Amino acid sequence: MHLRFDRRAGPTALTILVCILAGAPLAAGAEPLSLGEAQLIAVERDSGRQALESESAAMRDMAVSAGQLPDPEARVGAVNVPVDSFSLDAEDMTMLEVGLMQRFPAGQSRALKRARYESEALGADAEALERARSVRLAVEKAWRELDYLDESLALLSAQSRWIAALVAGAEAGYAAGEGEALELLDARLMALEVDEMRLEAERERDVMRAELARWLGEDATRERVAAPVPARGPEPIESLLPRIEQNPMVESLTHMREAAMQDSEIARQMYKPAFGFDVAYGFRQGAMDGGQRPDMLTAMFTFDVPLFTRNRQDREVGAAKSRERAAGERRADAVRELEAMLRSAQARAVKLREVVSLYEKQIDRVAGVSVEAALAAYRASEGSLMDVVTTQKRVFEVRDRQAKARADYAVALAEIEYLAGAQP
Repeated sequence: MHLRFDRRAGPTALTILVCILAGAPLAAGAEPLSLGEAQLIAVERDSGRQALESESAAMRDMAVSAGQLPDPEARVGAVNVPVDSFSLDAEDMTMLEVGLMQRFPAGQSRALKRARYESEALGADAEALERARSVRLAVEKAWRELDYLDESLALLSAQSRWIAALVAGAEAGYAAGEGEALELLDARLMALEVDEMRLEAERERDVMRAELARWLGEDATRERVAAPVPARGPEPIESLLPRIEQNPMVESLTHMREAAMQDSEIARQMYKPAFGFDVAYGFRQGAMDGGQRPDMLTAMFTFDVPLFTRNRQDREVGAAKSRERAAGERRADAVRELEAMLRSAQARAVKLREVVSLYEKQIDRVAGVSVEAALAAYRASEGSLMDVVTTQKRVFEVRDRQAKARADYAVALAEIEYLAGAQP
């Protein structure tokens, strides 16, 4: 059905569309999948986080193992057997011997190795938490972009209907001998341009849905609840910067540095001797003349003698110290980078907050008035059809930018929380 419009007509369905454009909210029903639920689903099914948790469990098992003494060594054999007879009772020193030897690692190396693995486990825990936070942020970015694209598509659809109604009215007027063919052609071209924009937005929405499906799997097919844009403003940068130290990314690097420091201490322990204790019991058979021979007990204490340290212990200590310095520099660099990113995100959020506030204060007051004024001028033969179309297009563009600014502001707040180390 076409809407007939001419310059002399009073209020029509076209005017009703203008009122809708100027201030009526888009309809939205209650839908099952919220942003928070989607984030929980994504974190739960993320294999990267699961791998890091498994690595943490492995490191804790290694810590327990590293704290234990080496397994004792047992030996059983014959000692001092004469090769001419292979008799066990021909010689006084021939015996069957059972022995046990236990080694004790140098210095505090066992405790230090255990502490090192515990530091690596804590580092893996922090990495797993960081992974969960990054997944939550990725889901929120995709979610906010989809919210914007849904709103943009709704605006483009309304714009398409608006221009179609306007063109239909102009066509009716032109058929009655009113209007100009060139104006009508321009309006039709504008309608094609809007349809092209709508198709591109649908393509972008499909891409973003695929991105969300990466995290949600089959749950991505569920209908979504649009996430409300936070009303709060961004925190001052002075209160955000101290929180960087609690960022899981920084905590992970801290534990890596601690592990490197423990490696240095382990290397220093190698200057100390490792000890061993060996005890053996020898069973001797009676002599060939019928006499009895006593059994024998052997006990030994052994230890390493670290004399040649230049190309071994010294090198290991030097390498460990280099790794320790490298770990410290990586942490310091990460803190500096996070600080720079946090400053940038906070400044962006402040600016977007101002933009959103400006739109909220001005758009509803100006949008409808502008289009109505263009329509009134066109009816009075003081303006052209393209003036109406162009004004209407600008209004839709401003509303689209408003929707984009709201989505970008929500993402900026999420990025601030992420960089500042907020826990899920």
